[in-house]
Amino acid sequence: MINKAQPLDYFALLMLALMWSSSFLFIKIAVATLTPLTIASGRMLIAALFLYAILKFRGHSLPTDKESWKFFILIGLIGNSIPFFLISWAELTVDSSVAAILIGAIPLFSFLIGHFFTTDERLNIPRILGVITGLVGIVVMIGIDSLSNLGLNALSQLAVLAGGFGYVSASFIARKMPPMDPVARASGVLITASLMSVPFCLYLDKPWTLEPSLSSVGAVFILGIFATAIATLILFFVIMRAGATFVSLNNYINPVLGVAWGYLFIGEVPVPQTWAGLVLITAGLLITQVPVRSSGQDSQMKTG
Repeated sequence: MINKAQPLDYFALLMLALMWSSSFLFIKIAVATLTPLTIASGRMLIAALFLYAILKFRGHSLPTDKESWKFFILIGLIGNSIPFFLISWAELTVDSSVAAILIGAIPLFSFLIGHFFTTDERLNIPRILGVITGLVGIVVMIGIDSLSNLGLNALSQLAVLAGGFGYVSASFIARKMPPMDPVARASGVLITASLMSVPFCLYLDKPWTLEPSLSSVGAVFILGIFATAIATLILFFVIMRAGATFVSLNNYINPVLGVAWGYLFIGEVPVPQTWAGLVLITAGLLITQVPVRSSGQDSQMKTG
């Protein structure tokens, strides 16, 4: 049963926002001396081992039925392996603050997907206006000229959006998963994601030949333990107590925190184009929350 949010839930939500928003900063630090595939594979492997250790400590085991593992594979690929790589690759050329703002547009994709693939999340007038406003913000941020010429920077920003699209798609797929322990679910997804990514990393990147800085290695461990493993546990904790709609408040917090992290720690100063995109995307999200008189039920979910 979902209860009204308590002070503990707001504290957990803040911790979740801090972890998710800071992930773009740590990716930016990691890509200085590590390859995107190594970063993505490393954070998933570290998170998988961490969560599996917690699972065994609690005396639980991974499910053995084929249905659960089908979902693990699908969500691990669409919601973890591909997005983690795309966002890491994008941050070779894109500021961490820009990546955080673009990921903040995830709910806009959620409304579009929900309209066509669910029966309880149909588009209404506020949602349509909000999605249009948010999409205009994305275009403003990337730049019409950049989209027309599709330079590297535009491709990188589109890669971030593609990663966000993967997060949303995975959240809709996860709705149909068989019921199971949250730690088992997170462990299974990240274990399969690691099994799909690590072999490619070993073959293509040969990470033992790289010369990473201590800060890059540390950033990958922080990404794996905090932004991936612990954030996933907090996510399920808050959802079980206060619901997915409460978790969706992160969508308004993460972009602002992402800009703050980049400015405070690596000196990223957003250009006016970035601020304009942030304002429009945030406005679009707020417009989608305008209540309508119909008896529909709105629900959103955010993936880290």
